[in-house]
Amino acid sequence: MSARVATHAAIARLRMPATLSYKSHRPCVRHVAFRGVVTRTSASSKYVALVWRHMKSLLRGFTLIELLVSLTVAGILAAIAVPAFNSFLQNDRDSGQVNSLVGSLSYARSEAVKRASPNGIAVCPSADSLNCDAGPWTEGWIVTYIDPIIPANTVVLQAIPALSGTNTVTPVLGPATGITFASNGGAPAAPFTLRICDIRGAAFARQVEVNATGRVAASQTPGFSVAGAALACP
Repeated sequence: MSARVATHAAIARLRMPATLSYKSHRPCVRHVAFRGVVTRTSASSKYVALVWRHMKSLLRGFTLIELLVSLTVAGILAAIAVPAFNSFLQNDRDSGQVNSLVGSLSYARSEAVKRASPNGIAVCPSADSLNCDAGPWTEGWIVTYIDPIIPANTVVLQAIPALSGTNTVTPVLGPATGITFASNGGAPAAPFTLRICDIRGAAFARQVEVNATGRVAASQTPGFSVAGAALACP
């Protein structure tokens, strides 16, 4: 009888569905003791804490020392860069004005040869871009063609407006009111010289020269003439 009961019990156990223990379904829980209190931390809460610490490090601002160091470095760089930039602008302005004078004088000489006018082509200072006047050259200048039949009918071939900045353009040699190129390309009133100076003085002065044959040249080295002589500013 006991054997039969044992057999039936075994069969019943085989027919029963397998049950999982509560322990197998428990999440990964870590027991941590903190100041005598046992706390339970899961893997997800630990991940959230790591992300939060990372975000806090990204949102951290400048300290006062870091800010002062950054301002000091920026001030040093500005003190070095600003004077150099100003000097670059002044050099660029000087070169532009010299090139403009050389271009006008060379154009006038070329037109004098091409037109073969007995009256020639003149380059002179002009405030209104229509008529020659006594200057100064910083007010601008014009290239004019004088009609050989009616000299009063002057034709303006080119007009340069007033120069920007504080540079001075001073006639050093030749007529202060301009120069005229003859039909052979020469300049009877030469030598003719204009000197350009800025606020830095003679060390950065430039010079434009026209010789008797009508050749137009500009000094390549600041502070010196075409021939290499030291310049002086008024």
